[in-house]
Amino acid sequence: MSHSTALGASPAGPTGPTGLGAMPQPRLIHAIILLVTCGLNVLVTAVLGPSLPAMQAHFQDVPGVEYLVPMTMSMPLLTVAIVSVFVGELADRFGRKPLLVGSAVLYAAVGTAPLYLDSLYAILASRCALGIMEAVLMTVSTTLIGDYWSGARRDRYMSLQTTVASTSAFLFNTLGGLIAEQGWRAPYTVFAISLALAPLMAWFLWEPRTRASMTPEQFAQDSQSFRSDRLGMICFFAVLLGIAFLTVPVHFGFLHGAIGVRSPAQIGMAYGINSLGVIAGTLIFGWVLATRLNVAWQLALGALISGIGFVLMRQAGDYQALTVAGFVNGLGMGIVLPAMVTWNMRELPVSRRGMGIGAFQSAFQFGLFLNPLIVVWLEQHGAGSRAAAVGWLSWAVLGLAAMAALTAVAGLRHGRR
Repeated sequence: MSHSTALGASPAGPTGPTGLGAMPQPRLIHAIILLVTCGLNVLVTAVLGPSLPAMQAHFQDVPGVEYLVPMTMSMPLLTVAIVSVFVGELADRFGRKPLLVGSAVLYAAVGTAPLYLDSLYAILASRCALGIMEAVLMTVSTTLIGDYWSGARRDRYMSLQTTVASTSAFLFNTLGGLIAEQGWRAPYTVFAISLALAPLMAWFLWEPRTRASMTPEQFAQDSQSFRSDRLGMICFFAVLLGIAFLTVPVHFGFLHGAIGVRSPAQIGMAYGINSLGVIAGTLIFGWVLATRLNVAWQLALGALISGIGFVLMRQAGDYQALTVAGFVNGLGMGIVLPAMVTWNMRELPVSRRGMGIGAFQSAFQFGLFLNPLIVVWLEQHGAGSRAAAVGWLSWAVLGLAAMAALTAVAGLRHGRR
């Protein structure tokens, strides 16, 4: 049976190379380790924001400090975008577990380096190294979820991956502000958390069957279902998703300022409600949509809800309306993101799973990196305001919803659910 699943096809079952036998049965402890590891990716953007002004004041004599300090947050994102696909290829060729355990240790080492580094350029270099470690943790932990589980259970864990990340972002945003009161270096201590995960990974996780353990005949048979053109299409959508996903985290505060809301407490509450929307969307996906709708309908529904949220943001004239718009947008994003991840997972045979997930991560992170550039350009070259620029993005998201719906209808006409 083919491992590949068309956009309009029903959710697939297990994937694994023919003739390699059954794998050990994963338990809850394995899911917890991998989901918490996936949640580490929010540390870069969630915990450091409140400390940036104090950090900029500390390095005020460094030329270009107003650009360099924000880059301590954006540099890891760009690094993840560049290296994830190569990390996935390494995981396919040489195995998952050694990469994961080693990167958990190094993540703590380079993540906490700003505690003692007193050169802004050295700190930026350490952030690049952190991005490499983050690429390994994100790509390999996601790949292992696909290796350990299949079918509806895998889809549910993929949705929980986004749930954990959104919940972590909500908690670490609050924690970052509290820790930053102890000085701008203090939030970097949080990156040591991966040291607690490394021994758990080494003890509980096992190395699944990968390309490294296949004979040439098994590799050739397993690779037959791989479609590079379909992976390219998924990565294109992942870039669009990344652009849309970062809109609220980056621009929500500006939208509040435009309607006269400048209270950090109120803006923080609106961000929190947006995060609750994302969490609700992931739970709806994992417990309702994953087993009842195919990928095309999942994407159509999520993109439609998210696009409506963008439209409501454009039209919001007061705090309550903008907060509701943020929740609606988060609800849709909470459906779209796990739908995209599970779609990509179903398309990948075991021998190409690491590379394919790495390619998806690279595309998604590249979209995150592009978002501020695109929105600010739209604001300055036609939209006229940040809210109008966000409104323009709604058309791209609603267009994705329409494309997915048309694909779903075409699938029904050809006899696919």
